[in-house]
Amino acid sequence: MSNDLRQGFIFGLNSGVITTAGLISGLVQTNVSKIIIMISVISLAISDSVSEGYGLFLSKKAEDIKDFSNGPYYALISLLLTKFFVVMSFLIPMLFTNNIKIYKNLSWVIGWGLLLIIILDINLSILRNESFIYYFIPHIFILFFVIFLSKYIGNLVNHYTK
Repeated sequence: MSNDLRQGFIFGLNSGVITTAGLISGLVQTNVSKIIIMISVISLAISDSVSEGYGLFLSKKAEDIKDFSNGPYYALISLLLTKFFVVMSFLIPMLFTNNIKIYKNLSWVIGWGLLLIIILDINLSILRNESFIYYFIPHIFILFFVIFLSKYIGNLVNHYTK
């Protein structure tokens, strides 16, 4: 796999998990419906994957102004597709139930997010021949920081807008 494809996959997977976990964690602190969660996640999947994909493309073009290869396009496409599908994967439970309790108690968000991060960190640690813990500990801290800060802000906003 080329470096550009790998860069897009890793960036897209990491960003997809962290941003979606934060979005859902804050959103479910209000009186939210299934349709609001779906629309929010789908909107995030579209806007963030396109924005970050093109942002990575521009960054790679600026990184080496003499590089006229297709690498930036590979990075764009791999990030866009990876992020889109990772974000959309957080909607899987809605295929099987109308009950949003699994989102409200954050069990799906935390469990699915951890699984995806573990897969990412295992692959990266093998690829770089480094310790899994080297990647996993900071990832866990970042994931839980985003979840709990988003949850706290969601609660505050919900409390003060009643």
